[in-house]
Amino acid sequence: MTNATYTDYPFTVKGINFISRVYSHSELLSTIQSLPAGVFAQLNSDAVSEIIGDPSLLSTAELLTELERVNEGGSHAFILLGAN
Repeated sequence: MTNATYTDYPFTVKGINFISRVYSHSELLSTIQSLPAGVFAQLNSDAVSEIIGDPSLLSTAELLTELERVNEGGSHAFILLGAN
């Protein structure tokens, strides 16, 4: 179990809900928080589209496998599957 805290940023790609989870003590967080509204969500949407493709074409199991691959070795930020 970890005591780490995170800030979650929900976003949607092709009707699929995701969460960008950022470690609250990451030096990235202040940069993210200073972005204009919607910019970070668009960056995440673009990243999912570029790395995974169209998520609406994948099953939940396939999406989870792809996200596991994308997040491997991550320490400051992760992309998770949201409630769908």
